[in-house]
Amino acid sequence: SDVSVATEEAQLASADQETFNVDKSSSVFNILNKEEVATQKGAVGRFLFILSALNRSHPHDFNKVLDVKGRERNYFAQSAKALEASGSSIKPKQIPDSDFWVVTNNNTPRKKLILTEVADALGYSAEQAEQLRELI
Repeated sequence: SDVSVATEEAQLASADQETFNVDKSSSVFNILNKEEVATQKGAVGRFLFILSALNRSHPHDFNKVLDVKGRERNYFAQSAKALEASGSSIKPKQIPDSDFWVVTNNNTPRKKLILTEVADALGYSAEQAEQLRELI
């Protein structure tokens, strides 16, 4: 009925204020909202949560993160061992619900930089990458 459509549109309009709008159908912004990110513990928690959302949004392309590297070390790998081989005390953590691991002992600006490079690798605009960075 028209009433339920109008109600649904009103709900979507109010939801838009909390979530991000992006015109890509498989966009992380379709599943990521600020409130949920804010409940994660610390910068590491938010970093892992955002990466997990990116993995869910881009299951076929997420392996591109393996190309995101620092000068001296890899940031991503498919095992903790592989990361530990590229540096010491890197605190590898598994990205939730994924087959990927990420180093977590970087400072927050570095985490933001890593996230920017991941967003870029997955085809997001600079503006969208900035929105993701701001969530950490």
